[in-house]
Amino acid sequence: MTIDNIIFDWDGTLGRTLHLWLAGYRQGIDNQGYTFSDVTITQDFFYEHDKGQLKYPQIDFSRLLNDAYAHMEQELPSLELYEAAEETLAILAENGTQMALVTSSSRDLLFSGMGAHGLEKYFSSIIAGDEAKVHKPDPAPFIKTMKNTGMQAKNTLIIGDARTDILAGKAAGMKTCVFAPEENRLFHCFEGLAASGADFTIPQLMELAELV
Repeated sequence: MTIDNIIFDWDGTLGRTLHLWLAGYRQGIDNQGYTFSDVTITQDFFYEHDKGQLKYPQIDFSRLLNDAYAHMEQELPSLELYEAAEETLAILAENGTQMALVTSSSRDLLFSGMGAHGLEKYFSSIIAGDEAKVHKPDPAPFIKTMKNTGMQAKNTLIIGDARTDILAGKAAGMKTCVFAPEENRLFHCFEGLAASGADFTIPQLMELAELV
């Protein structure tokens, strides 16, 4: 199998933003006088906000999201990357691998974190969440990336930390890779990720260099 191109997810794959979002939600919930465990926050507040609002009608979700967003804006300039993230990108670029990025995060949050490390230079295409009509697991952002870059699905790999990344990549006809470092276990069910049918699973980003 030949892999000439890699499309990266951002949150939970290159940038350690999941931990910042958790802290932001925790602070926002505390601001409203409530306390929930980290597991409850990640399961009930992170993603499907409409369901969370139904489950916790006492929480003002608009205020919560504003507080979490404000926390992210404050913390992103000092964002930490996952181990060897920048080194991996540099090696892949040196080896001639074309790279792109698709994220559900807004462009301003993305570039606040990415810009702190100068990572944007590695990507020939970047599609942020506020620039896409639909989001993963819909494959449309990946298909648009192929049109933007000339990539072909048969030699393109998707890497992400979530099941939606894998489903979108498979729907687009690409090879898929789950990034599953131990520190992400709080945010994802690793058994569920394993059942998503990804072609590869790696706990360290540097292992990507061995796949191409």
